Amino acid sequence: MSTKLVREEIAKFLARVTPEALCIRGKWGVGKTFAWDKALEAAQADKRVALKSYSYVSLFGVNSLDELKFAIFENVTSLDGGVKKADLSTLEAHVAKLGNWRRFTRIAQSLPVIKNLVGSDATGLVAFMSIKDQIVCIDDLERKGKNLEVSDVLGLISYLREQRNCKVILVLNDEQLCEDAKKSFDKHLEKVVDASLVYEPTALEAAKIGFPEQDELNKGLAERCTSLGITNIRVMKRIIRFAKDLQPLLQEYEKDVVSVARVALVLFCWANDQPEEAPSIDFLKSKSIDQFGLAQNKEVPPKEAAWNALLESYGYTWTDEFDLEILHSVRRGFFDPEEIKKHASALNAKVQATKADGSFEQAWRLYHDSFANNKDEVLDALYASFMKNYLYITPTNLNGTVTIFKELGRPKQAAEILTHYMANRNENREFYNLSEDHFGSITDPDVRAAFEAKYAQTEEKRDIRAMLINLKDGWRDDDLSTLASIPVSEFKKIFQQTSGQELRRILSGVFQFDRIVNATPQMLEIAKRARLALREIGGESDINRRRVKRFGVNLDDPSPADPEADPNSGQ
Repeated sequence: MSTKLVREEIAKFLARVTPEALCIRGKWGVGKTFAWDKALEAAQADKRVALKSYSYVSLFGVNSLDELKFAIFENVTSLDGGVKKADLSTLEAHVAKLGNWRRFTRIAQSLPVIKNLVGSDATGLVAFMSIKDQIVCIDDLERKGKNLEVSDVLGLISYLREQRNCKVILVLNDEQLCEDAKKSFDKHLEKVVDASLVYEPTALEAAKIGFPEQDELNKGLAERCTSLGITNIRVMKRIIRFAKDLQPLLQEYEKDVVSVARVALVLFCWANDQPEEAPSIDFLKSKSIDQFGLAQNKEVPPKEAAWNALLESYGYTWTDEFDLEILHSVRRGFFDPEEIKKHASALNAKVQATKADGSFEQAWRLYHDSFANNKDEVLDALYASFMKNYLYITPTNLNGTVTIFKELGRPKQAAEILTHYMANRNENREFYNLSEDHFGSITDPDVRAAFEAKYAQTEEKRDIRAMLINLKDGWRDDDLSTLASIPVSEFKKIFQQTSGQELRRILSGVFQFDRIVNATPQMLEIAKRARLALREIGGESDINRRRVKRFGVNLDDPSPADPEADPNSGQ
């Protein structure tokens, strides 16, 4: 049923004074409660609500029928001043209308038939007896407490309608009911409700709710959600939160970088939050392995083929390292600014360079966006673009390019591409470390062999300063080996170039080994060299002479560990 018809039916329901029950069903997060609230607000504003009192109750965590009854009572509000949430003032106003509370309590205690019907507690009894001639909305049936039965809820709805002249709205996602609850719901529903509506907004309708603001960010995200067919409002709210967190991290980069990040963000939020509807996380990861559609020996299941078509239309062709970092951020719930900026900077340099020379991705569009018999045109364009843009092409894209050239009959050019890439990329050692290729994107044997050889040949360049800063939190054996062998002059340089919290962390880290009972020779050597560096620093000024004393370095006390005489000082 369209949202327009749902709104119209709710409006008719509210305008009638007749006691009746209405059920609104729909998937998780599509805005069922929002639609009901807005319909009630609109009807009240137009003075087209027949009853003047209203109570909203969510069954989330409600564990008994008595709890539900009292919750209906304590959430009663008057609609005279508009639709508002219940609070202590609205409860006090409702109680004031009941007159003599104690008198009602004594009467209730003397009526065993009613007492058995609505509960044994006198206060709760009186509270529930006050519920009549009003609207009651019972939400989240699928999230009820385990001790509250669906049949009891439906029985209470029937009682409110037939005996208390109430209009009752039941809102739920019936697909999330457990098997027994679903059977009970289906069995009793027709006997209890007068009409059952299915709320199924289109992606465009849902986006208008999920992204109500009309700024560039909201409008762009709304378009992307609509393109994927997302209808879950809660997913959209999570997307906008992530997008606002991401925005300041990307403000210094090209618009194309921001666009790439947002495309990935929307897709991965959807896949993470609605795995039953979106392409699976594993499938999206596999787009980095087979990003060019080259797995000829693999039969593509119909579902994956449909996902491929959806992603092509959406503008998402493959998953690269930046995308994987966005995915990682979505799954853990926050962004690592350093990692985001590292990948964004690399993409930004690539965008800037290819604006003049032609985008490598644009060359790939010849492959993806046509069924023409244009193999030579595609491969010639890819070859020319690769040779110009190799500095901005990831190992994953290298692997795909080499693979397609081999499979389409140009093994010589495949070898040239690989040789050119390996000879001209001057990267740190970790760039070639295939053990960090967690998603198996480097599959071509020649590419793997080239990376393994380069990894073995490249000298490891380690960040000594970062190693010292992180020493307080733990270390690897090779960290200790490296730090125990660097010259005292390097310690001195780092100490003098660091300040504040980072300097405190470094000093705490190097001198922690003095507290370790079974410290290894390497640990003792690190502390020794650090202290020798401080001794040199203390000798350079009166103020530093005083500063280093707190670390056990007293220049007034002649020491056999004079840096000028120490063979390991590096001076």
